[in-house]
Amino acid sequence: MTDVLLFVDSTGMPERVRVLRAEPDEPHPPGSPFRTRMITLEDGRHLSQRRVHPAHATRPEALDALETEIRAGLRLVRAFGREGYPPEFTRLAGYAIEAPEPFLLLDPLRKGQPMAEFAGRLMVREQQKFEHSLFRTLRLLEWASLVHRSIGPGTVRWDGTRIQLTQFGGAELAGRPRRRLGVRPWASPEQREGFGAVHPLDDVWSAGQLVHFVATGRESAGDRPPPGSGQALTDLLRGVFEDDPARRCDARTLLKRISGRDPVVDLGEAPDPLRAGRRRFDELLSSKGPHAWPPRPCPEPVPAPPKPAEPPPDAGNRGAGSVWSLRMPRRSTHHDRTEESG
Repeated sequence: MTDVLLFVDSTGMPERVRVLRAEPDEPHPPGSPFRTRMITLEDGRHLSQRRVHPAHATRPEALDALETEIRAGLRLVRAFGREGYPPEFTRLAGYAIEAPEPFLLLDPLRKGQPMAEFAGRLMVREQQKFEHSLFRTLRLLEWASLVHRSIGPGTVRWDGTRIQLTQFGGAELAGRPRRRLGVRPWASPEQREGFGAVHPLDDVWSAGQLVHFVATGRESAGDRPPPGSGQALTDLLRGVFEDDPARRCDARTLLKRISGRDPVVDLGEAPDPLRAGRRRFDELLSSKGPHAWPPRPCPEPVPAPPKPAEPPPDAGNRGAGSVWSLRMPRRSTHHDRTEESG
């Protein structure tokens, strides 16, 4: 195969690479707008290519899901960098949204299987390792201000050591308005209804359901796991399924309950890709002096001057020397003209 692939890599640089080999498309759910296959590039890279099927190329929902996964992938790459990128996430390698068949490229998945294959089958020690890796992943997502919104048996994989979170097509930045997504029991009630703002606790709800499912082999029939699942599991998930989202426990609390180290401690402040640009912008404004536009933000609010005890005699006169006249000259009115003529 000698097709040439044009795409933008995760650093924003354009690439033009020949495809040496393309595997057949992997099985996909009926009606899915995406096709996934492994490809080998001439530089030796093996990548997973997820592309929009031509029949769905003009459908907004398919392109929206692809663009959402691209944005989430870029967010993670820029947050963690190349060297510190967590193995718990799929890694975006490139994308082409304007191609006849829009696509994204991902590093190959690690060996492992979806969690649906392990429900009720993990030994106690394996279950503990799974829980630790899952809660650690939630904390890393929270640090990056990203919410996956689709955590479940089909999107989380397990290789016996750690999980890998896949399929970021529903991901959203924390704080954005919620859109309806997911079904019972995996999605929280507020996410299913689509009200409020996206929050990391949305993922905590889903992760709690997944922990129960893997531990017991039983899917919750409603919003809460059924009783009788064992005291240890009940204590671990205490507070995860509160009706009031503000009262739910977070991923850091879940890590503490299993004596897991918080990965955020070693990361410091979340990176800001625009920090250097903002700093340079402030420096340029400072060099222009007090007449720069826009004005440089003051580090502290400037207190308003005290009001005079009595208004001056000419308080109603906005003459040529006033601030108002510099911005918007006063227009004469019919009433003014009448007075002048009198």
